[in-house]
Amino acid sequence: MKYVIRDCVNCNGLSDVNYPECKACIKPANDLDLIVYKNKLFSKQHFRKDDNYVMYPFFVDVLMKPLKGKVLASYDIKDAKISIIKRKEHLQPTYVLKIPGLDKNYDELSELRNNFENRNFSNALLNRWIKQHGILDYLLTDPKIQEININPPEYQTPFMIVHEDFAECLTNIYPSIDFLNYLSTYLKIESGRPLNKAQPQMDGELYVENQKARVGAVVPPFSINGIGYSIRKHRELPWTLPLFMQNKTLESTFSGLMSFAIAHGRTFLVAGPRGSGKTALLGALVLEILPKYRIITIEDTQELGIDYYKNLGYDLLALKVRSALMDEGMEIPFDQGLRTSLRLGDSCLILGEIRSKEAKVLYEAMRVGAMSMTVGGTIHADSPFGVYDRVVNDLGVPTGSFKVTDLIVIINQIKSASGFHRVRRVIRVTEVLKDWQDTPVFQDLMVYNAETDKLEATDILLNGGSILIKEVVSKTRGYGTYDAALNDIMLRAWVKEKQVEVLGKTPKMLEGNYNMKVNMLFAELFDETNPLESKKNEELFKKRFEEELEKIN
Repeated sequence: MKYVIRDCVNCNGLSDVNYPECKACIKPANDLDLIVYKNKLFSKQHFRKDDNYVMYPFFVDVLMKPLKGKVLASYDIKDAKISIIKRKEHLQPTYVLKIPGLDKNYDELSELRNNFENRNFSNALLNRWIKQHGILDYLLTDPKIQEININPPEYQTPFMIVHEDFAECLTNIYPSIDFLNYLSTYLKIESGRPLNKAQPQMDGELYVENQKARVGAVVPPFSINGIGYSIRKHRELPWTLPLFMQNKTLESTFSGLMSFAIAHGRTFLVAGPRGSGKTALLGALVLEILPKYRIITIEDTQELGIDYYKNLGYDLLALKVRSALMDEGMEIPFDQGLRTSLRLGDSCLILGEIRSKEAKVLYEAMRVGAMSMTVGGTIHADSPFGVYDRVVNDLGVPTGSFKVTDLIVIINQIKSASGFHRVRRVIRVTEVLKDWQDTPVFQDLMVYNAETDKLEATDILLNGGSILIKEVVSKTRGYGTYDAALNDIMLRAWVKEKQVEVLGKTPKMLEGNYNMKVNMLFAELFDETNPLESKKNEELFKKRFEEELEKIN
């Protein structure tokens, strides 16, 4: 427990409504673990358990508790020192942030206070904590932090993070009520969406420098103890399939298969639980669309790298619609936005997430052939049947309409035997068969093998059993046979392997701008050499591709 005291009634020191006297005038109740003293210039936190005091300038709105333990790793972020420590009393590590320069003397604090009251933010420290995002400027620019969870009530629960190297971590940072309220106000102003007792939950975006994050906020009465947040960071640049291959999330055959499916206008859904990497994978698949084609994206909270795609030269129209969490508002409802997009011409359609009545409109459009190019999206489910159950039983799409889904890609987190470690992996690529009535029939084209830690092609894919490939062969000139189409997939897989092998020596050369160059190179050489016509042509294609790949810069 804690209390805050201001302006003492006895000595003009510090007090609070509940405790109108300062520490010099009262003896705090024994159940108080933390006492926060505030005045015009500073706040002083007293940890009664170990009788320690921490003082911060008036503009700092979080508590950074000093902690000690075995140091597992350390690095710098901006002017701050980061230590990952192991404490005996906790299973998970603790992320300790220490910011120098906060130990100001009285005269320095007085000057900063005058600057603040006169709206002078020339001081970098004052500017960061008042005009920018304070503690979030550090956390969101730490490239190793993937997620931040902030739970109420204030001062009692530390920020929790998901760290790239140490997974779930405690921190030494505790939010104040000022911080919780500030972030709520910022999100409401930036998004234009309500967050109040009538609408106690909201999705929004947070931008710090070049870093974008999705923020989920909850307030009373939905959140019992106060305002809470979940902040999920997005990679500054969108993921690419070669980057995913490099960290073993997926294999080259998967890249070849999805490149083939997208090139031939197939429909796919990327499914998985929260935090599995669905949107990141969808963003990587967007980069497999050649920039000659128009793309329409529809999202309620922007997570795809729209500006990045545009800067690469993509003909892209981004639409933002009302959150599924909101019954009404100024934004266009998702289903209406989708209907509008279908009248905007022939385009690839990418949906950030399918989770409401817009699913009916999407499947209606796909079933009548309104979308002649690839359609992709994400959905919360952990199996192909789970996708069917969600789409048909929860979202009301007719059973027959579901058959227009060609591929379902399942991505999930794989845990170690101890449960301490986890990695993201694509675990299944499944096609939806078309010849069934009431119960869906699926067949796996690729399945994750836990022993080899690889996504492996099934005999169905390799031995002529894929319905998707057969349909492409029947409607496309230049293949003729199933084996020819399979060779195309394997050639695309070979290209991705070479891309990782050659360009992966320089990490930045696996990013989206280089990925687009490689894809365009593939398309141009494919047309010039016709590698599927003969073994000789295939060898010529590979030789020229490797020569041109070396020249990419």
